[in-house]
Amino acid sequence: MPKPETITMTMRELDRLKVIQAVVDHGLAVWRAAEKLGLSRRQVERLVLRYREDGPGGLGSRKRGRDSNRQLPPGLEARVRGLIRDRGVISPT
Repeated sequence: MPKPETITMTMRELDRLKVIQAVVDHGLAVWRAAEKLGLSRRQVERLVLRYREDGPGGLGSRKRGRDSNRQLPPGLEARVRGLIRDRGVISPT
């Protein structure tokens, strides 16, 4: 038997999951779900589609677990610190 997958979700994502499950399983109207979640009908339709394709894990943040877009390449920070240490502080003219 396969080991169950662990999904990390915020409380907001859990609330979203409950509403999307109500749309899929119990026939809650998309417009009502949109009202409850404060989203557009189109966004709720996208979430329903993602839920059907990926399951509950599809509603979690896709950014979770990834490096930041603003993260410096490895070694660059040390190189810059070394330049500042060797040449002194760079000041505007």
